[in-house]
Amino acid sequence: MTRSSKAAGVLVGVLVLAGCGVRGAVPGTAPVGDSGGVAVAGRPASAQSSWPAEPSLPPGDPGLDAPRAPDPGTAGPDPHSHDEEALRVVPAAALLTAGTVRMVLGGSWERRAGGGDECLRPQGAVATRSMTYGGSVEALVVETVGTYPDAASADRAVAGLGEAAAGCGWTAGPDPRIGSASVAATDGPRTMTAVSAEGVLVLVVGTGDLPRDQVRWGSLVDMALGTSCAAAADGCH
Repeated sequence: MTRSSKAAGVLVGVLVLAGCGVRGAVPGTAPVGDSGGVAVAGRPASAQSSWPAEPSLPPGDPGLDAPRAPDPGTAGPDPHSHDEEALRVVPAAALLTAGTVRMVLGGSWERRAGGGDECLRPQGAVATRSMTYGGSVEALVVETVGTYPDAASADRAVAGLGEAAAGCGWTAGPDPRIGSASVAATDGPRTMTAVSAEGVLVLVVGTGDLPRDQVRWGSLVDMALGTSCAAAADGCH
């Protein structure tokens, strides 16, 4: 809460209390039965009762000394934050299916274990799992999902992949701007995109004409990021 909002809150509280104390009073006169030290016609001020030392509060009012509620404009705790440890085994469900690749890119695809570019290996992961997708079309897709101790570590690993790609001669491509960190690059017929979210990194590398279709490729990466939630410490939500 800002200093100005605190001051406004105290002022509003004082005005509310003042209003409660004089509710029903006629302007220019003291409340019936309690003048607050103000002389009333026919009675000396010394004979009148005075206000109590502590003003009374309406039922349910905690008073000005009660803990203040959080400012609604202030960011609260992240509802997706977690204290669970990163998964030490990436579940197969965290990766795309051949059917998903076929639906997005067209053609016929099947899953094959392993694969990937030695230059593009996520660093610092607690666990990784890779899958290659190939088939009748002249294209190849390799997906790698990695788990990290926290979101910041996964984000740094994405940046590291961007630096590694540049060191291997890849050219930076359009940043998809999804997840909490993302990079993209191309190298001749190859396309690479890496993204991270909630402590999970997803790297997708494609070779051939279909992965070069930016619209289809972007959709495939987006679906890969959604599927990767199965590898998050607190799962999908």
